[in-house]
Amino acid sequence: MSYNALVAQILLSAPSDLDASHRRIVLDVTRAWNADHGRVYGVHFSIVDWKDNAAAGTGEYAQGVLNEQIVEESDAAIVVFSDRMGTPTPSYPSGTAEEIDQLLTRGRDVAVLRNNCPRRVPENEEQIDQKEALEEYVQTLYSRALVKTYDTSEGLRREVVLVLNFLARKHRREADAGLHQEVGDEEPEVPSLALSAMFREEISEGVWPRLEVTETPELDNKGRVKHKRRWRLVLESTSAHPVSDVAVRFEDGEGNVVTDFDLGRTSGPIARLLAPRATVERPLLQAWQSRSDAMCVVTWTDHLGEARETRASIRTH
Repeated sequence: MSYNALVAQILLSAPSDLDASHRRIVLDVTRAWNADHGRVYGVHFSIVDWKDNAAAGTGEYAQGVLNEQIVEESDAAIVVFSDRMGTPTPSYPSGTAEEIDQLLTRGRDVAVLRNNCPRRVPENEEQIDQKEALEEYVQTLYSRALVKTYDTSEGLRREVVLVLNFLARKHRREADAGLHQEVGDEEPEVPSLALSAMFREEISEGVWPRLEVTETPELDNKGRVKHKRRWRLVLESTSAHPVSDVAVRFEDGEGNVVTDFDLGRTSGPIARLLAPRATVERPLLQAWQSRSDAMCVVTWTDHLGEARETRASIRTH
């Protein structure tokens, strides 16, 4: 079934050492977010990068061509840094740095994700120089953009979801308030410091759900070993302040409440009060014919008394 949605273009930017599997994770998470959340928020994210979306062109230098084709039209960026700063351009330490500055100058949101996954350390002089240049450059971004790290593939998935959730809320608010510029209006070049501060603050605020599972070996009536899975719903607060009245509900892709995902769900809050950056968990009960995935909607009240909610898709198999 079709639905109306705002389309936001997200630039995926990275030097040449971006792990192919990490690029695929960003693309896959965005595709899944569109399927799971797009109808709810009325927002669709279109990821672009130089590999899939840049065409052959002419210009003074290659990065300038990329800027015209995909960077200047992007509404935000997800940047992934590993060990390399990248190849310098005439005015910047790398093409990636130029893309970041182009977007920040236009008041666009930029999320920088640092890859801390285990890997071979830089060995030769060129690799070490690249690493040192990257570390020095990233330090200049903390006051201008969101900078976070991940050390597992699952961590990368979670950070991308957080970024997309924030951007969806932001674009939805702007559309509802009629703040989008009319076509043909001149785009003001405004510093993004205040906007990025809001980006960093809001993206860190939330009570986020995830599923954890343990397997216990048990003997069936014929003496065979079977592994029984037990699921737990874990709610993790990323807020620096206490939150209260934490409750959950489960929805399908149409936004309808479903009751067959967690047979043990009860009405009322899971936690009356949750400490800063704390977690709370409870068993999630499923039967043989229970649905395997659902949208988990967590409602909670922040320290200012404002009702908030966070959404994430979860699945058992």
